[in-house]
Amino acid sequence: MTVGIMEVNLIDARGLKKSDFLNKIDPYVLIQYRSQEHKSTIAKGQGSNPTWNEKYKFRVEYPSADKQPKLVLKIMDHDTFSSDDNIGQTTIYLKELLELGVENGTAELHPQKCRVVDSSERYCGDIRVGVTFTPRMTIGIMEVNLVDAHGLTNSDFLNNIDPYVVVKYRSQEQQSSIAKGQGNNPKWNEKFSFRVEYPGADDHPKLVLKIMDHDTFSSDDYIGQTTIYLKELLELGVENGTADLRTQKYSVVNSSQSYCGDLRVGVTFTPRVETETYAPEFGGWKESHW
Repeated sequence: MTVGIMEVNLIDARGLKKSDFLNKIDPYVLIQYRSQEHKSTIAKGQGSNPTWNEKYKFRVEYPSADKQPKLVLKIMDHDTFSSDDNIGQTTIYLKELLELGVENGTAELHPQKCRVVDSSERYCGDIRVGVTFTPRMTIGIMEVNLVDAHGLTNSDFLNNIDPYVVVKYRSQEQQSSIAKGQGNNPKWNEKFSFRVEYPGADDHPKLVLKIMDHDTFSSDDYIGQTTIYLKELLELGVENGTADLRTQKYSVVNSSQSYCGDLRVGVTFTPRVETETYAPEFGGWKESHW
């Protein structure tokens, strides 16, 4: 799934039908994308041909649970002493725009006239709008397949070591089971999932696997660690829909950078579709009704 910013350029409207027969209408626009909504300024006294020239931003996740993503612009007439009147609305379907944005890094619907229709689907004017979509990041799942280790340095000279692995990606951390009594050649065959956003704040994303020796009556001993750099994997996953670092051996080094064994690991990254969007910083919830 790709996350980006959609910018809506609300320019003007022409020939809006008057809902107030005694006075000029005072139009404003409610701009809705899924659960996010922005409200334009009120074009006070501008009547049937208001001008706004305002821009609004929405957080967009694509693809999402919504198979036909759309932008709804609902034009209202502001009334001081009664409830506001609904003039009409227009709907802009976004699927092609979002697909092009994901593919090319940005996509634009140049400002154009869109027909405004009322609740009976009758024409009641035009509104001029432009839309731009710029991807910012892709969200996906990275699965780490921790297989085994061989030739680990023994930190416990009296007994077999009891190794386990702390698997860390940015602020996320998971711990393997303890390979009790398996010594220098432990087996795990365990999988761990991490949520990944790419690109993120880290220019060189990496996976760190830290091997520890479990001790019952004292603090656990550090054996060593290996680091797997992920940038190429994540880029391929974004481009192709999935990417895989096949299971392979990685050298384990201790705090002195001395070799102390091998760890066998595989990594897969798959961008995914999330079922909900929530972005309070880009507008709150308000459902659209006629």
